[in-house]
Amino acid sequence: MRYGRRYKSTPVTATPKTLDQLPEALRAALDCALDRKATGPVLLDVSEIAGYTDWVLLLSGRSDRHVAGITDAILRGLKELGVRVMGSDGLQDHLWDLLDYEDFIIHVFYHPVRLHYDLEGMWSDAPRVELGLPEDVMDTKPLEQLNAPDPMPAFRGQEFGGFEDEFEDDGEDDLDSDNDLDSDLDEDLDAVAPS
Repeated sequence: MRYGRRYKSTPVTATPKTLDQLPEALRAALDCALDRKATGPVLLDVSEIAGYTDWVLLLSGRSDRHVAGITDAILRGLKELGVRVMGSDGLQDHLWDLLDYEDFIIHVFYHPVRLHYDLEGMWSDAPRVELGLPEDVMDTKPLEQLNAPDPMPAFRGQEFGGFEDEFEDDGEDDLDSDNDLDSDLDEDLDAVAPS
């Protein structure tokens, strides 16, 4: 499916799992991120509404260096457990690092980028796992004063697998065809490419 199509809400009936019921590697990834002072973790159970993964973990950092440190800690920590990343994106600028571990995907954001793309809003119908973490870990208000990057990094994961009915083309898109979409994506990529 393509980025330009609108997300179709799917009712979810599954009860959110608790932290102790999560896969070991996902718990370890969260622990590694928290050890590096990641903020505002949100864990979504997308197993009934996404065809390409079961879990989405969203985390915030206060700078590109902080995002890089969080990402590095996750990669190293899971590698020590024998869990290797299947794919990654954004590691060249560390404004939005995406790590794909197949059963779960981790998004580590420079916080203004997280606010801009609002993946929590896109996945608003996905059950959230109750993490039971202290308020200071969950509170992202101190990060809201940070300056947004200019230009904003390109959207991560323009194409990915999913259930056939997961996306709906409602005819309201500004894009007339897939060729227009490809052209727009090329322009977006050119805009963020280093000169």
